[in-house]
Amino acid sequence: MRSDGKFYDDKNFPRGFNRSGVFTIGEASILENYGRTMSALQEGKLTPIDESEKQFVAEISGQQEIYSDFGKCWRKYQTQTGSKVRSYTLCVSQRKSSRSYEEESDDVEVDTDIDY
Repeated sequence: MRSDGKFYDDKNFPRGFNRSGVFTIGEASILENYGRTMSALQEGKLTPIDESEKQFVAEISGQQEIYSDFGKCWRKYQTQTGSKVRSYTLCVSQRKSSRSYEEESDDVEVDTDIDY
């Protein structure tokens, strides 16, 4: 596969592919060196010129199963940059209060000596 220069994705991986914690060193190297070519091949801006590029196009288009390192790496990149589902957790504290309602009512003094 040909290399069209370094590929960066500052939007999704601002610290680089190596430091993202998502890709292995080998995958990060493939993305940096061949990412522009893989992107252009997927979008149809480039036509495949050798067997590895033809295989890559066939893999990402679904014509054959992905087994090349380029295809696996690009699929992983696509999965990581696709729509991300955000999940939120609601935490509720189940602490018991130090005093119950009955205890509070016992503290109130009631004046029973009322003169009418």
